[in-house]
Amino acid sequence: MEEDIQRLKQFVLLKDAQINQITTELQQYKDIVSYFPGIIVVLNKFGIIEFINENGAKILGYSVENLIGENWFDKCIPENVRENLKFVFNKIIEGYVNPYEYYENPVMTKYRTIKLLLWRNAYIQEGTNIVKTISFGTEVFKKDFVPHETEKVLARIFNLLPEAVHIIDTDYTILYCNETMRKWCRILGFETDMVNKKLFDVYPFLDEKIRKEYQRVFNTGEILITKEENLIDEKKIITETRKIPIFERENVIHVITLMREITDFLKE
Repeated sequence: MEEDIQRLKQFVLLKDAQINQITTELQQYKDIVSYFPGIIVVLNKFGIIEFINENGAKILGYSVENLIGENWFDKCIPENVRENLKFVFNKIIEGYVNPYEYYENPVMTKYRTIKLLLWRNAYIQEGTNIVKTISFGTEVFKKDFVPHETEKVLARIFNLLPEAVHIIDTDYTILYCNETMRKWCRILGFETDMVNKKLFDVYPFLDEKIRKEYQRVFNTGEILITKEENLIDEKKIITETRKIPIFERENVIHVITLMREITDFLKE
């Protein structure tokens, strides 16, 4: 009996020591978070803010209470890059790619001013599923900011997607295409080296309606989703197509096109 009591005391003392150690570690983490000069934000898989540090909320012009439970992208990301960053975030959550260690992206404050931050990301998994992201952002002080970093991130993701993707500029010059796009061209007998060539020269079957759709995206900045049918070598090919604008300040400078084939003709 006496031995049992002694073991119980030792167990309690051990647990007390562990609790004290954990408490000390938590306090250290709390101090790090408190003194971190930038933004620390935790998002769940839906992009909802579950945690943000006080300094981070202050940078954005809000209190912590004003931000918890809000959608990060709708609340704190400028409209002209919002859809692109949502796309990147969703692909990370779906497990297509690992988060990128460092990249630059803007945030929008309560007062509608734009600040550029350098971000580092990590994520939390439950089993094999990514359920949360943790992002650390520090402010970058530049007079001019052109958000090409987003485009670089998107290009890395696009090569992993089953959809065919290309990016054009305002002159309809193809700036980028992914591997699926090249595969489609190979199957259809079109040239696969299409970068720096005109879209309507590479794909002569595209009609004037497609040109007008691109003009609409460049002029309005809206995302356009269409179902397209093309007859190529007597084969009807049906695709669901998304045309997504990329902004530089207030102007659309590039359009990303994502195409998902419905007819299955282009599968090898």
